Amino acid sequence: MGGGGSKAAVSAPTPKPEPEEAKPPELDKRLPFQQFRDLYLKANPANVSRYPKLSKIEIDSIGPDCEDKGFETMADLYLKVFDDVIAVVEESPADASTAITRLNAVGKKHRPFGLKYDDFQKLEEPFLSMVGELLGDRYTDKAENLFRKFFQFCLRYIVEGFQP
Repeated sequence: MGGGGSKAAVSAPTPKPEPEEAKPPELDKRLPFQQFRDLYLKANPANVSRYPKLSKIEIDSIGPDCEDKGFETMADLYLKVFDDVIAVVEESPADASTAITRLNAVGKKHRPFGLKYDDFQKLEEPFLSMVGELLGDRYTDKAENLFRKFFQFCLRYIVEGFQP
């Protein structure tokens, strides 16, 4: 038994590190963004010029090891739209109006970029490829059909919001 004569040392608070230059959020490296790069940007190089954050990316450098922060930010924004829509529909499956409003807003946001319906439609196969890679052997024909229907739902209301 101790005599109780010692006190616990009081430590000074650890200073917070200086904030670094604003960086895009860290993304899970397991996400198959290289599929999106290969199937969308390489197949449609004109799309790079439509997005200021992609202006410095070299089409030939796009691949699985590409770590362009502008691209990662754009990919994160696109995937967040799908994530938000799924979350809203799961939360209130009887009323998709909040999801539709979100998708309309995305379409409206893309008006200034000179996009066409076909430009949005070209995202379907890269999206399905990414989902397939992510799900692996769980990506069955049924799953593909469900994700294809989901993409078409999103596309319909994005394009609706895109129209003037």
